[in-house]
Amino acid sequence: MFDSRDGRAIWRFFLPRRLVLMAWMAWLVTSAVMGGMPASVSAGGKKPPTYTKDVAPILQKKCQNCHRRHQVGPFALETYEQARKRAKDIASVVSDRLMPPWKPAPGVGPKLKHDQSLAHEEIALLEAWAEAGAPQGDPKHLPPPAQFVEGWKLGPPDLILEPTEDFKIRPSCPDTYRCFVLPTNLAKDTYISAIDFRPGNPKVVHHINAFLDSSGEARLKDEAEPRAGYTSFAGPGIAVYDELSFWAGGHEPSHFPPGVGQLLPRQSDVILQVHYHATGKAEVDRTRVGVYFSREPVKQALHWTTVSNSKFQIPVGAPNFEVKANWYVPTELEVLAVSPHMHLLGRDMRMSATYPNGTKQDLIHIPVWDPSWQSAYFFQKPIALPGGSLVNVTAHFDNSEYPRNPNQPPKRVAWGYGANDEMCEGFMAVVKKGQDLTLPWAKDDLAEILSRQRLKNMLKQAARQAR
Repeated sequence: MFDSRDGRAIWRFFLPRRLVLMAWMAWLVTSAVMGGMPASVSAGGKKPPTYTKDVAPILQKKCQNCHRRHQVGPFALETYEQARKRAKDIASVVSDRLMPPWKPAPGVGPKLKHDQSLAHEEIALLEAWAEAGAPQGDPKHLPPPAQFVEGWKLGPPDLILEPTEDFKIRPSCPDTYRCFVLPTNLAKDTYISAIDFRPGNPKVVHHINAFLDSSGEARLKDEAEPRAGYTSFAGPGIAVYDELSFWAGGHEPSHFPPGVGQLLPRQSDVILQVHYHATGKAEVDRTRVGVYFSREPVKQALHWTTVSNSKFQIPVGAPNFEVKANWYVPTELEVLAVSPHMHLLGRDMRMSATYPNGTKQDLIHIPVWDPSWQSAYFFQKPIALPGGSLVNVTAHFDNSEYPRNPNQPPKRVAWGYGANDEMCEGFMAVVKKGQDLTLPWAKDDLAEILSRQRLKNMLKQAARQAR
């Protein structure tokens, strides 16, 4: 069910959670009317959830990765008093599935790594705890403090990249998307197995995109602006680039599956696009990138490709305008990850695959799009994608008068790189099935296959426009 609140679409999962909460509430009423019995104990002796026994384990597992000291969360949730003061707020944001910021719909598509979503039962428990007055419980039930890896979570990187100077963020300014060009200075082509990020100032770094540039075009854009880096809202703002990686609050880095690597060409540049938001006082940041080289022979090379539609226009006032895109799979592939992408007018997006035999497979569904919480979602296991399959993207956009629309009054919106434009993109991390680059005669022809397909499509599009 959709609910509208402050101009935001909220996806709500009522039935299982509400039934559990109703049971808690019925119990609370019963215990309150029992002759002189404390409100925290029912006739059957059952107690409402407590912080020490029930709530703390949830906060440790699903919240403290961001909500602890010196991390991206605006406040800590490490103690009872910190949680008690925000008990009703916690219940509200988890009820509306605004927090934790995990956007994929549960139960749709293959299982994903690092799933931060809460189960219906966990949400109902947090709601019941808030309704009961946030009781602390017996201190002996409190679990030991959660242990988090500080610094580089995968250990010391093989290569650390960072801007040459700090970037200054004014006390009050619109959200800034700044691209920093980081030369790798690699003497030879190198495969990597993982990449991680360390925001220099977690208070102002909202999320990070990393791209790969082998053309030198990003360096020219960097040189054209006086401060470190250059401004670009949608991607790196250059003609040719490769996707590299992504970071947002709660991100958990991991290595690619055994035998899979992504190529960093010699002398290439990493473009670090950092989304900054102001805090009300002057801040500085210097975010770093940690690169991990492949330690074992690479059999399959990972490439990012996209399912996109750049030929749409969203009419003025349309509250639920549908845009579709599809991509013909040119050879036998395996999908490791997907990353839906829209701008400010996006409402929802679904990615799926239709196999040659007609079988359909959901890949991911983002029921409530939030441009502030975008990510690359890796599957727990690679998904086979036979040649001849069709990958489908279906997205909806809201171009009515609502707070997130950057155009006031609304205007017709088309595809583009700017904040006032829109995109309909479904990025995919793929490898060629059965590829073995350890063989002496083998070469990575997947890049060529994808490039030839893109060129062919561009020529067809140009021919249609010339008619």
